Amino acid sequence: MSEGAAPRRGRPPGKTGKAEETRARILLAARAVYGEQGSHGTTVQRILKEAGVSRPTFYKYFASVPEVIEEIVTACNAEVEGLFVKVFAQPQKAFYDYLPIALSGYLNWGRSLGPLMTTRFRELHDLSSPVSRHRDAHNDRIVNILHEAMVQHGRTPADVLALKTLVQGIEHLGYQFCAEAEHTDMPRYIAVMSRLCVSMLGNREDWEAMLASPFFSRLMALED
Repeated sequence: MSEGAAPRRGRPPGKTGKAEETRARILLAARAVYGEQGSHGTTVQRILKEAGVSRPTFYKYFASVPEVIEEIVTACNAEVEGLFVKVFAQPQKAFYDYLPIALSGYLNWGRSLGPLMTTRFRELHDLSSPVSRHRDAHNDRIVNILHEAMVQHGRTPADVLALKTLVQGIEHLGYQFCAEAEHTDMPRYIAVMSRLCVSMLGNREDWEAMLASPFFSRLMALED
């Protein structure tokens, strides 16, 4: 260090990166444990075993198991909200052209969660779970995303009740697909979800245009 230079402050070089890696490893392990065990079966000991870290290391980054689960649930909610924002930011010829992109993206996202998706569904009505506590706010944000997308595309936004009904219906079908269906069943689920979307968001012109489109007739299983 040259004479008169200010001393270095903060963490030593490389320390921040290692700390972030350790925290991320704990979160990844907790995500796996939570997916398998749910909020009531997720313990510090199970997370330590999965992550391969010590108890003091865990408490260096998190105050408790509920804090970790809270972060996992918040991150999952942000992922799916971000997915819909990204989809509706793409230029499409018609509003309903977003359906196959948004729905297949949502189902693939849910499938990528593995057991965590089933746990989320199981805890929707468990008031002690952060999934349940954040559900209404999470769904309301998706409703707002849909509302804003309709406005941006020059459409009259659907009634809030219709939007909420749609979001809850898609939510249920997504969980059912991930928990019970084979991946090859995706077209069937997209067909049902598309019908739900159009019934809640569409108008006469949408139905007429889609009935005249071989692609959407096949997509929604409308062909004779």
